Amino acid sequence: MKFYEPSTVLNSELDTFQADIQAFITGELDPIKFKAFRVAHGVYEQRQPDTYMIRIRCAAGGITPTQLRRASDVAEAYGSGEVHFTTRQEIQVHDVRIEGVMPVIRELLAVGLSTRGGGGNTIRNILTPPDSGVHPDDVFDVDPYAMALTTRMIHEDDSWNLPRKLKINFSTNASDQSYTQATCLGFVAMEQNGQRGFAVYVGGGMGAKPMVGHLLLPFIPDTRVYHVARAIKVMFDKHGNRRSKYSSRLKFLWKKLERDGFLNIFYEEYNKIKADDTLNLVLPTVHNGAPETISLPPVSVTTEAFELWKKRYVVPQKQPGLYTIKIPLQLGDLIREDAVALTDFLSHFGDNCIRCDRAQNMRLRNIPEAYLGNAFTVIDGLKQTLVRHAAFVGNMINCTGAQTCKLGICLPRGLSTAIRNTLSDTTLDLDAIPEFRLNMSGCPNTCGMHHIADLGFFGKVGRKDGNMYPAYNVLAGAKTGAGTTAYAERYGELPAHYIPAFVRDFLKVYIDDKKAGTYADYHTFLQEKGIALIQSLCDTYKEVPALEEDDRFYTDFGAKNRLSLDEIGTAECSAGLFDMLDFDKKMIKKYSADLAKTDSEATESEPATLLGLILFHSVRMLLVTRGLDAKTHEQAFDFFDKHFITTGLVDERFRPLMPIGRANDMTKMVANTDAILDLAKTVNALYENMDDSLRFKSPSGDTIIEAAVASDDTHTVKDFRGVACPMNFVKTKLVLETLKTGARLMVLLDDGAPIQNVPNSVQMEGHTIVSKTPVDGYWEVLIQKA
Repeated sequence: MKFYEPSTVLNSELDTFQADIQAFITGELDPIKFKAFRVAHGVYEQRQPDTYMIRIRCAAGGITPTQLRRASDVAEAYGSGEVHFTTRQEIQVHDVRIEGVMPVIRELLAVGLSTRGGGGNTIRNILTPPDSGVHPDDVFDVDPYAMALTTRMIHEDDSWNLPRKLKINFSTNASDQSYTQATCLGFVAMEQNGQRGFAVYVGGGMGAKPMVGHLLLPFIPDTRVYHVARAIKVMFDKHGNRRSKYSSRLKFLWKKLERDGFLNIFYEEYNKIKADDTLNLVLPTVHNGAPETISLPPVSVTTEAFELWKKRYVVPQKQPGLYTIKIPLQLGDLIREDAVALTDFLSHFGDNCIRCDRAQNMRLRNIPEAYLGNAFTVIDGLKQTLVRHAAFVGNMINCTGAQTCKLGICLPRGLSTAIRNTLSDTTLDLDAIPEFRLNMSGCPNTCGMHHIADLGFFGKVGRKDGNMYPAYNVLAGAKTGAGTTAYAERYGELPAHYIPAFVRDFLKVYIDDKKAGTYADYHTFLQEKGIALIQSLCDTYKEVPALEEDDRFYTDFGAKNRLSLDEIGTAECSAGLFDMLDFDKKMIKKYSADLAKTDSEATESEPATLLGLILFHSVRMLLVTRGLDAKTHEQAFDFFDKHFITTGLVDERFRPLMPIGRANDMTKMVANTDAILDLAKTVNALYENMDDSLRFKSPSGDTIIEAAVASDDTHTVKDFRGVACPMNFVKTKLVLETLKTGARLMVLLDDGAPIQNVPNSVQMEGHTIVSKTPVDGYWEVLIQKA
């Protein structure tokens, strides 16, 4: 069984990526440009120097015992030795050196696991409830839809260079376990007049600017899942904000266009394909049942510990005689020794027996009742789980925070451990609140899902007498459900070191009231008593001792040093080629400031060097908006001359600077100071007047339609041989935008992945492929613009 089919062109893409890694190691590839390439392959730089995290796609949260064993193998051989389970129902391997990245990726691919799209502006892991297909309340099993949609979309060339990441979730019923209103695109299973289908939600998302999703379609037949997803992807690709990664998610497009505008461009794409049955997903068969023969003798267990474990973690499936089992992992980590023991046991129950859940735990399924004793014996013997704790403890969610993440402020993993230890020293009946959601994030981004928590925390910096200490905002009261979702609201803030006591005090009151039946539910408790309690406790625990009185408050849980913001960096997940644009923009500003500081007695060489750098970054800054990737210093000037000066985007008066910059002629830099600084201002002005789709506007606001660069052919011809996917499609798309309706463009493409993907992507945008002609190892593709 496979939960998805990796892209057929992935091996060739990995060959290119391996060359990029080597170029980075030898210093030939700029680190910022390398980040754009590696993040799209699921490779993130950690805070520790020269170490990387690799994120592995698990469609519908599914992974086979063989695949999990291989992930554990590579984690042991090349990383920390642990497999980490995430809140996006996928797994990660941490602490991998750059030399180990490709061996990890290739060994995972050998068992059908792909890291492609683990990060970057891509289609991310597609989610379903971890008990889809086995829960009695399912409308129907949504796993096959997530699996088929994953396979379809990761084979499409235009899934890898979107304005920002695109997340898709499926839920099995209106209780909405997958939080479809808290993501970009959500499908909720329902039936209408005997027809299977989905309600569709769009434009939700958490993060620093949370927005609840909107109902897009009250019902679609289940055969139209791909059509809707395709229309959303295409409209997002065309109209999403590519200028700013801080307002580029699909939710911001809804906010910008509002409902009517969003629906107009959605239906513009959807109506083109909604009647095309050839696009229907081919759903895989997902068998939820035990193997006919199990070569393992059943083990009988009759202890009290076994009965308590069943009460906490074992649930009957809708398939008679079969059970699901939750394995609560400590901080989402599965150590090597435990992975070996588990996969050895699970190998007896087929491929469809593991799901990753959003609480960073494992869910086993299709375990016959006769083998529950075997399962308990194995699980109880694992070295690093929370199986002997109440389910509440295992459900606590925390992101990795500042331990590895460059954006992290606080250390929620350490806080989670401190809360667990504090609660272990109490007599609180935590078994009374098995589904309570206590979620923690290390910063305002929502990797720990604090916005959908019953009680949530996200990291911030506190200050006392000018000294920083770790602190958290306190939220409570999220509601989830199809059409009824509401995010948790902020009610206060606390120093990190007081939070374990705060949680203890809050839960004592809530558990006592819950057991007494004082309130109908948690939300009633919150409104009538809980909010006031949170505010009162925040007031009780607000005072931080001075640094000289107690320096423990200034060092986070699990940290060796006092809190510092020095190591906080930029987000990795949004990395793209446009990071290079931002880098060049900052360099122009920096070198211009340095130039202004040079005194009159400075030697001419220093201003000349600074002017040369300003000139270079000015010409390179906007090349990426035209799909251009300058490999050399000289090529940057050639590209700028051809694509910006020749096309009229930049005035002809700057052309004399091109040979000076191309030759890096320091003898002429100072004499052209005014012209170089004027070019820098012109480029920045052009950038400021660029719209969200990277089309340039004049200062008056009129869009400038750039003329296609002249070629020696009677047609416009572009040679994209040697250009890898997806940049060949990006380049094709950008050239088409410069042409009039009906104009023709010929592109030259390599055999293999380019000819397989680019024409199809062009057609999906509405253009016509007039002809495809093979010529000595490459292809000529003639396109007519729609």
